[in-house]
Order: sequence, then C-alpha cells, then structure tokens
Amino acid sequence: MTWNRDYLPAIGLGITQIMGYGTLMYAYAVLLPHMATDFGLSLSQIFGVLSAGLLFGGLVSPLSGHLTDRYGGRWVMVGGSLVAGLALIAMSQVTTWQQLFVTILVAEGAGMFVLYNVAFTAVARLDLSVPAQRSISIITLFGGVASTIFWPLTLALFTAYGWQTTWVILGLAYLVVSLPIHVSVLRGPERDAHSATRAQTSDWPELQGAARKRGMFWMVISFIFSGYLMGAVMTLWVTNVQDLGHTAAMAALAGAVIGPFKTVGRFFEMMITRNMHPLGTYLLALSLQFGGFAVLLSVGFTVPGILIAAAIYGMGDGIKTIVRGTLPLALFGHKGYGARLGWIASASMAVNATAPFVFAWLTQVYGGWWSFAVMALCVAVAFLAYLKIEDPRRAPAYDPA
Repeated sequence: MTWNRDYLPAIGLGITQIMGYGTLMYAYAVLLPHMATDFGLSLSQIFGVLSAGLLFGGLVSPLSGHLTDRYGGRWVMVGGSLVAGLALIAMSQVTTWQQLFVTILVAEGAGMFVLYNVAFTAVARLDLSVPAQRSISIITLFGGVASTIFWPLTLALFTAYGWQTTWVILGLAYLVVSLPIHVSVLRGPERDAHSATRAQTSDWPELQGAARKRGMFWMVISFIFSGYLMGAVMTLWVTNVQDLGHTAAMAALAGAVIGPFKTVGRFFEMMITRNMHPLGTYLLALSLQFGGFAVLLSVGFTVPGILIAAAIYGMGDGIKTIVRGTLPLALFGHKGYGARLGWIASASMAVNATAPFVFAWLTQVYGGWWSFAVMALCVAVAFLAYLKIEDPRRAPAYDPA
C-alpha cells in the first residue's frame, strides 16, 4: 500500500470506530449485568432494554444515511459524536430502568450517526485518490480490535471505580478522541455522486433495470441471513460451546479467538482483493463463515477443533463487515449510497433483534449443537440468496474496454 495523505480519513475514522464500538456496543456486556443488580432487574430485562435501543438505532439509520448523502459526513459525525459522548456520560446518572431506557435510546440513536455505515458513506463522499473500497477496508481493519481493547479495559475500570465512574470515563474519552478527528479528517473537498473519478470507482458496472431491483432484494436477504447469527454468537457462544462438553474457561478462550481473527480476515482481504469484485469477496466471507461452522459441528467437541472453528468463523465474519459497505457501492453506485446503507441496516437490525431469543430457545430445547447447526443453516440460506444476485460484469452490454 503506497502511502499518501488520502489514507488519513480512513485511518482517522478507523480510530473513531474503535472508540465507537468499544463504548457504544462492547461496554454494555461488562457494565449492564452490574447495573441490573443495582436496579433490581434480571439479565433478560436489562438486555431487553438494550435490544430496544439497538432496534431504535436501526430505525434512525436511514435518516443518518440520507443526511450524509445530502450534507456529507463531517457535521453528521461531529453532531453524532457529541450526542453519543454526552449520552455515555449521562449513563452514569441513571437510577431507574426508565432513565436507563431513555439514555440507551439516545446513545444508540446517536451511534447510527458515527458507526460503520455513516463512516463508509462519509469516506466514499470525499474527493480522494484512494478507492472507496480500500478506505472501507482500512476503517474495518481498525474497528476489528474494539472488543479486544474495550472488554478488558472496561472491566478494569469497573473493578477500580464502579460502573458510574466508568461511564463518565468512557464518555469523556470518546469525546476527547472522536470529536476532533471527525472535525479534522472529513474537512476535505467532496465529489459529486454523478461524477466519480477512475481512482474512486473501479471499471465495474452497476446493475441496471430489473436486475437492479432483483439484486437489491437478494442482497438484503443474504445480508439478513448472514448477519442474523452474529448476535446469537456473541450472546450464546459460551453456553453452546459448554454444551459440546468444554469448560466455561475453554469456551471463553475460544470466543476470545473470534475477535482477533476478524482483524486477521480484514487484513487478509486487503492483501488479496485489490482488484477483486466485492461479489468475490462476499463469496470468500460466506465460505469462511460456513467452514467455521462445519469444523465446529464435526470436531468442535475437541479443543483444537473449537479453536480452529472460532478462527475460521472470525475471519469470515470480519470480511463480511467490509462487504456490507463495498458490495452495495459496487452494485448500485455512489448516488444515494448513505441512504441505501441506512435502509439495509434498518431492515437487518429489525430482524436480527430476535436472534438472541430464537437461538436461546433452540439451545434450551434442543441443545448447543443444534443451535449451532441452525446458525450454519442461516449461512447456507445466505449463500443461496447470494447466488441469485446477478453479476453486472456479465451483462451483454458491458464492455470493460
């Protein structure tokens, strides 16, 4: 990768994704159980509040995409980061579940103005010599280490100071780091959505006519199924792996492998897909995800098997995050890109909010192996939907010359 200053926006936004996902997503796993104890709530009740917040975030996602399309990402992300940071600080002052509910709604709503979808759209809008696909890959490469950093960091802060002070520290840290980055790295000139340069878009054609509508439908269906199991893996991994015969410590260790290998997968994607169409990248992601489950279901009862399965699945899931930004851009172009990502996210999050409950029921009734088997089935359905997406490069009218 030849260095030039046009990589700075992606690097800066990558840093803010570490802060954003670390504080607005991963910190909850550490702090909400302790808040539930203080508020007299069960774990299901307090995580139900979080699910409502995530669903609300999905509902406002189209608005954030529309605003980014119209005004650019700079002030959208500046405003979002300001509200998000203040909401995190306000989390330290809640004393009832109703107050927590409102605060989480504000935080997660603001998160939709600063996390991946808006970051992808913002960097694609800038007039840069770096292709948008490369910038998106860089952003996700940074974001992949958020859990690795913030789970132990949040736990250390809680152990030393308690959850109230931890929320204050996290909110202030988010403001101090993210706000100036959003102000500075997105200040460059923006391009017109109708006049992309050769450096910004490859020679790949867009889908046209009826194929465009069909492609959008099958892409969204595939994204929904390939993403449906993500929340279930995060919440039920330890329980399901224990059901395969492993100890809780081994299950947690195998789960910890997933995060770093997401980053490995994203780095691998950057190295091999410089000229690969995102349809090929998505095929790679789905193959790795399904391969991880295949290993898990066949030899996951052994220690090497569960560790290898976690690594393979993690790589696939990491690459899939990149495709979530690059495939809509390649198939449908820059025009309306932000709003398009917003609507895709809204549809996905509306469906995916049910995943932890559905797979928890499967685990309770049928056991962890069958819960994992249904997750593998979801990836298989996503692959079948992927096969229905027409490749615009194969259209009769396409002439790469």
